[in-house]
Amino acid sequence: MKARILSFLLILLLLPELAACRQTATITVQTSEPAVYTLDQMFKAADIVVQVKILSGEDEHYDVALYKTRVLTAYKGAKKGDILYIGPYVGLKIGDEYFLFLRKQNAPNAPKSPGSLYGTVSAGMIMNQGYGSIETAYQCVFTGKEVRQRCDDAVRVCTDYLKLPEDTLVFPPPTEETPFGCRWIRKNEFELLLARQLTTKE
Repeated sequence: MKARILSFLLILLLLPELAACRQTATITVQTSEPAVYTLDQMFKAADIVVQVKILSGEDEHYDVALYKTRVLTAYKGAKKGDILYIGPYVGLKIGDEYFLFLRKQNAPNAPKSPGSLYGTVSAGMIMNQGYGSIETAYQCVFTGKEVRQRCDDAVRVCTDYLKLPEDTLVFPPPTEETPFGCRWIRKNEFELLLARQLTTKE
């Protein structure tokens, strides 16, 4: 009986500490999914739409990763030959080419320590949590018997988040599951889709 009473008293004494532990262990996590855009919606929402070559990258002296790029083709908000700084996502490959949907920042990016490559720069932010960055590469994923039919310059579009017109030929086809719906289409077809935006924009 005394043992039960002692156990009960011990529990009463420990309750405030247990409650405090419970409060400190409570973590609030907020998650957000990328939005789903059609190509038309993404084009209209972007301040800048370009094809660029990645010249260099820097993630040591800034709060976010920044890249220096040269504009190869400008569809909106820039000119061919412009130097653009972009961010904030790591993983872009130096020397590779990308199609980018960007939003302008209100404030410039200042280095947090000396020795930065770029100094204080205004950077375009890649839209939709990185899905506004479209990789280009030579791929042999297309249908056809000959190499020239199967292999071509291509772009990788994650169609779970960027919806292309229904008649767009993508590889693998929509019936085949892929991570995030990422599929390849011929680069010249993607360029035609973007050029079409120029003729239909408001």
